[in-house]
Amino acid sequence: MSEPNNDNPQSAADFLRLGWVFHGKSNESIAEENFLKAISLSPALIDAYYGLGLVLKAQGRRQEAVKTFGEVVSLLDKDISIDRTRRAVLRRLTHGHINLLQSGDWGLEKEIWKHGS
Repeated sequence: MSEPNNDNPQSAADFLRLGWVFHGKSNESIAEENFLKAISLSPALIDAYYGLGLVLKAQGRRQEAVKTFGEVVSLLDKDISIDRTRRAVLRRLTHGHINLLQSGDWGLEKEIWKHGS
């Protein structure tokens, strides 16, 4: 994969990286723009949806965040090329965010037992 271009982003990878950079700086509106651009270029880019979910959560846009995290779970179910361990960890984290947004509790115990190791 090519090195992400920060000066003239063109690829989904470029925009994904910029999304993470701006989210890390708590510049959520610019992070959101970059994650959305990454998704527009690569609609199955799970990491972009996950990042977007975190941004929406940070902005207090709970319902949109839940919907976006739901898309992460849907994409995880569709993409069989993802490493089993990465899939399990990402699924648990995603469900944890959904649970936290909906009930105020991560509720990961049931996810761990539900999906196994």
